Amino acid sequence: MQGDQRKDKKGSRMWTRIQTVIDGNTVSGDWTICRNELPVGRVSHDPQQAGVPAWAWALLEDPSAAGRAWTEEAALSAIKASAEKAGDAAA
Repeated sequence: MQGDQRKDKKGSRMWTRIQTVIDGNTVSGDWTICRNELPVGRVSHDPQQAGVPAWAWALLEDPSAAGRAWTEEAALSAIKASAEKAGDAAA
């Protein structure tokens, strides 16, 4: 995989953040979050106005699982927690 290789190991799950690419072009400020090399969500830096969290996040399989966070770390944590819940519900 290319891009930022932020990884942490939680059990057998490996999380990776890579720059989002659409139609061969990287999207500035937008990252795809992968679990075990499969895309599960996206985070993007999307400042709107004062008082609105600047980081948007969403699961790819469930658009209703989305939100905003004040920091990139919080957005990544929200993706991980939502993906874990979705995985537990599917099991």
